[in-house]
Amino acid sequence: MKFIHLLLTCLIALILLTGCWDRSEINDIAFVVATGVDKGEKNKFLYSVQIPLPSSMGGAGSSGGGGGTSGEGPYLVAQGPGGNERQGIEEIQTKLSRRIYLGHRRVHIIGDSLAKEGIKKSLNAIFTQPRSRISTFLLISKGDAVKLLKTQPRMEQYSGEGMREMSKNSINMTAREALQDLSREGKDMVIPIVNTAGTTKDDKNKKEVQMESFAVFKDDKLAFSSNSNESEGILWLFEKMGKKSASFPAAKDEEISVQIFENQTEPTLKIVDGKPTFLLTVRAAGVLFENEPNYRIEDPKTYRLIISKMESQIKEQIQAVLKHAHSQGIDVFGFGWYLYKNKHQAWEQNWKNDWRKTLPNLKVNVKVDADIQRTTNIGIIEKE
Repeated sequence: MKFIHLLLTCLIALILLTGCWDRSEINDIAFVVATGVDKGEKNKFLYSVQIPLPSSMGGAGSSGGGGGTSGEGPYLVAQGPGGNERQGIEEIQTKLSRRIYLGHRRVHIIGDSLAKEGIKKSLNAIFTQPRSRISTFLLISKGDAVKLLKTQPRMEQYSGEGMREMSKNSINMTAREALQDLSREGKDMVIPIVNTAGTTKDDKNKKEVQMESFAVFKDDKLAFSSNSNESEGILWLFEKMGKKSASFPAAKDEEISVQIFENQTEPTLKIVDGKPTFLLTVRAAGVLFENEPNYRIEDPKTYRLIISKMESQIKEQIQAVLKHAHSQGIDVFGFGWYLYKNKHQAWEQNWKNDWRKTLPNLKVNVKVDADIQRTTNIGIIEKE
């Protein structure tokens, strides 16, 4: 009797232990590390995927370039048209022997021509795709996105990894943060722009990925690209100048360079005659790296001179990007979002509906507190 009970128990266990019903061999999966989307024909998108080829990978900087669907070099780039990302991926899948897997995607690039028409649909696709990471970094390409995916950098094995590292050191806008900005009242997106560039003038055929400037959005449409002055202002605004170098004019044709290690930006609100006014207090601290005029910062007057030049340029850079954005009704910093959080009732009643019209006349004062705590130059002769 005990034997029969034991046999029945084993039979029931065998029925339940069916094993892994969704097993996938790693050799059957194509791991996508970066994707791109461009404007296609007939109101369709053109999707691109970058897939590393482990069998072709050597050390970093190994020879060979990727591209197309030929599989040459350490990666493969494949393209497919579609009305949405799912259709584009399915079209690409017909060209591949392995099943596409988006769970390892780290970078999503949107072509600038498509960004000017709106990126909300492309963003939504990231959230609806199974196993797609919402922590994927977003970038805007100058020109077609596929151009960046086909670029073979020499410092990394494929461009997707290089762009991921660059994103971490800049305004690391993820898909989740972009969708949050789109849903927030009184806040517009800023996304880094990437392009290709030769490492030297004589090396134009060998391209590297370069983080060039920033794309400033109005709602989900690309409004303008920042110039170099505005780009530094954006970095100061979003507290991203840490570990970067900032140069300031000193004497004629001479500059001072400071390695920034601390950058804080704090807004303060004041309501004057029923109108909001803001004070942006920017704190910056760094190490003097380059001293072309041979100033001796131990001297209090000289130190104050250097600090005043540093503070003046930071203030001018921040004001430049705010003026440009506000003139187009774009809230690049998120002053409206600050009002939404801190003066919600007044925001709903007084400012919400006409906020974009209010921005060109919004009063924003910028105060910069800079400090150079030490210098790498020792025994510098003071300039007469």
